[in-house]
Amino acid sequence: MESSVYQDLVDRLNRIEQYVERTTHLLQDIDDELEMSTKDLIETLNVSESTLYRWRKKNLVRFRYTESGDVRYFYKSLLICARCNRLRISGMRNDELLDRLLRYKDKLILSSCLASER
Repeated sequence: MESSVYQDLVDRLNRIEQYVERTTHLLQDIDDELEMSTKDLIETLNVSESTLYRWRKKNLVRFRYTESGDVRYFYKSLLICARCNRLRISGMRNDELLDRLLRYKDKLILSSCLASER
């Protein structure tokens, strides 16, 4: 009796571990692929285009230009800069900056999930 309960517990823990690993890999993939537009950053971080220009000019964040000339910022680069305290936003603590970036991604994932349910 005891061994079957123990085995059931071990099986459940293994399934939980596999789920956590899959979720972690999925979130890492999202971080790697996600890009933010200038508008996204202005709205999310409440910064000006001039601030974003300075970040690009100082090579603080990774970015790319689209075919139409718009700028896309790599989310993972922004996240790393926030975690390493390399981005300065007047009146905003570093933990708030990081929180805003994480909430942006969470909202994007949630809206994607809700859209796929329809």
